[in-house]
Amino acid sequence: MYRAKTRLLITGVSGLLGNNLAYYFNGKYEILGLYNSHPVIINGIRTEKCDITSKVAIERVVQEFNPSIILHCASLTNVDQCEIDQKIAKEVNFLSTKYLVECVIHKDVKLIYISTDAVYDGEKGDFSENDKINPLNYYGISKYEGELETEKKEQSLIFRTNIFGWNIQDKQSLGEWVLNELKEDRSITCFKDAYFSSIYTLEFARIIDVAIQKDLSGVYNCGSADSCSKYNFTRKIAELFELDNSLITPISIDEFNFKAKRGKKLTLNVEKLQNALGYKLPTIDQSLTVFYKDYKRGLLEELRNVGDETKEPRTIGN
Repeated sequence: MYRAKTRLLITGVSGLLGNNLAYYFNGKYEILGLYNSHPVIINGIRTEKCDITSKVAIERVVQEFNPSIILHCASLTNVDQCEIDQKIAKEVNFLSTKYLVECVIHKDVKLIYISTDAVYDGEKGDFSENDKINPLNYYGISKYEGELETEKKEQSLIFRTNIFGWNIQDKQSLGEWVLNELKEDRSITCFKDAYFSSIYTLEFARIIDVAIQKDLSGVYNCGSADSCSKYNFTRKIAELFELDNSLITPISIDEFNFKAKRGKKLTLNVEKLQNALGYKLPTIDQSLTVFYKDYKRGLLEELRNVGDETKEPRTIGN
């Protein structure tokens, strides 16, 4: 007898993480991906425009699609933009989460919220989930407010993370920016005193997959098992792709005129997640190796070819 697939709703499907999660879970679930201003086409997946800052719009989608799992990836992640336009940041990062929780609060739905390492202040580094929450910028504040809303839903799951990967849109994560600049023989400067535990999106997808199977709930850091400076991160990319690392100049983050404050040591302790899943998280070198191998096998072209914004996106009922 035919058994229908579990329904998975992904918000922010046109963004870096949302699209990569849709790619990873394609075929495993019946997926609906929501976007706002950047229509995308993904083979085998329905996509629909939805203003997630509208409770009416979210209610309609949840009622019609009736998901069993929600991956809430939609977010305004430009840290300086969040600082400049806090109203929009609050609407996208906090209110959308509040409305989503209210729509599913009494439903049998697994809600997974993607938060950020920016909820920590970056002073001491090696942050555990029990460390004090002290964001230095409004982006971190708005994402933490989203966490607090998510926790109102029983058995919800929150990941604090930092990611890099391949974009479906003509945008660039840190890894992509470094690669593109070095391929064009352009000199770049990178922070020698800003440390992170960034993880490759498709490695993160595997972790989410295991977490869903184990029905994990609570708050977890999810990053690479180790950390490095952003300067060393760029040098690792140059080495992998056999590019000229003499084009990379180390500078201090204090020399850059950001609108929003940044923490210097946003490194994550991931022991709680590893113990809960029985899953050893990858190192940064391992994440970068998969990032490189996916590039060599043509993943970027594969993503871009099915992400043509000129095509007509499919919607519920099509």
